[in-house]
Amino acid sequence: MRAVPRVVNASLFKQQQEKDRKASNQTARSFSISDANLIRSILAQKPNNTKHLAIHTLAGGVGFALTVPKKLAKRAIDRNRIKRLMREACRQNLLNLGDQQVVLRLRKKIGESSSGKLREQERRQIKAQLFNEVNSSK
Repeated sequence: MRAVPRVVNASLFKQQQEKDRKASNQTARSFSISDANLIRSILAQKPNNTKHLAIHTLAGGVGFALTVPKKLAKRAIDRNRIKRLMREACRQNLLNLGDQQVVLRLRKKIGESSSGKLREQERRQIKAQLFNEVNSSK
């Protein structure tokens, strides 16, 4: 026999999930850009380049898109990790972007010296570039 009814446990679980979501400051799906024509028009703008990244911006509206081509990061694990880093940078600086639409694009092949695998040193470099560039584009 249950000590606490299942309904109570489920509602407490949902409340905790809501608190966790608010605490982690997740971005809403409404901030992601999914219109291909809009992404093309943003990519047509001159990028702000770093060693590994290109940051394209367009004034008007708020949102971001991420592109990590398979040609530049062969392994899905590496592409997903880079996208997570990009999302984290956008999420932390979303309020600082103001009225801009941003497309973050990987521009350099990763893992050239390590047989196509993203290594810790490259991951740290990409993360540093992401946070420095997104902060400076305020």
